[in-house]
Amino acid sequence: MRRIIATVACAGSAALVAPVIAAPAYAQTQRAADPVSALVKQVKPKQGVHVTSAAKVTLEGMTAFKFRSEGQLQFGRSGVAASDMTSKSDFGGLFGSDDTLDGMKNPLRTIVINGTSYLSGGVYDDLLPDGKSWLRMPGGNAANLDGNLGINTFDPGTLKAVLATAKGKSNGGTLDGVRTTRYRGSITLRQLYAASPATRKHLKGLKPADAKAVINWNLWIGADQLVRRLTTATTMSYKVKKSDFEMSMTGDTKFTKWGSKVSITAPPASEIASVGDIAGDVPEVPDVINLGD
Repeated sequence: MRRIIATVACAGSAALVAPVIAAPAYAQTQRAADPVSALVKQVKPKQGVHVTSAAKVTLEGMTAFKFRSEGQLQFGRSGVAASDMTSKSDFGGLFGSDDTLDGMKNPLRTIVINGTSYLSGGVYDDLLPDGKSWLRMPGGNAANLDGNLGINTFDPGTLKAVLATAKGKSNGGTLDGVRTTRYRGSITLRQLYAASPATRKHLKGLKPADAKAVINWNLWIGADQLVRRLTTATTMSYKVKKSDFEMSMTGDTKFTKWGSKVSITAPPASEIASVGDIAGDVPEVPDVINLGD
């Protein structure tokens, strides 16, 4: 994986302490926000949510690449159990004439279920044997989205930690037909690491220097207390050999159709190839949020 451009990750942080924030009159009349309880009520087998997620990475002030994905997440008994997302990437000329990545701009569909990823399209299309349309690869986090920069809003511990760092709130307008309140704040990767076992597992390789990175966030919470939108932004400094450079990342994820019936399954076995079926190396496609892996 190209770790120079593979970036910020993930989820979780300290215990929730309800912030005391001056609120406009419209907000003061609402009941106390409890998005964590609302989330827990949504976590039921065969129930899910529709998401659209976008991310942009900027190197030294110039856009390096963009991601956009859309699809469904399915809950199990204790969290996100599976995802089915279709993504598009725009890397411009970032990798020059690297022929192995020619298909990167083509849509890529990814199903993640039971700790396994199934990939179809994108850069993998030309690698698959005849009669196969999916590549099976170990690993994958069904809750990871391009635009969340590691803030897993489906994890109660993470959601508590993020809300605990809120610095203010305002009228968020209407999203998906629901009136919202916009919360804003910032949280470090170190705080996220402390939030939940799932985040600590994902960030097991977190370096001390990266732990100081700050993610600025905005959360739109509906009148039904469900998360309707998350935006994120962070800037990190890196040294490659004797050169220093700055990388900025922004993300925007929207959540709709909470509570919809979702059933995600693995592709038919007859259509699946494994890494061993492919001649040569499997390209390592850049990832927006892979800091801890």
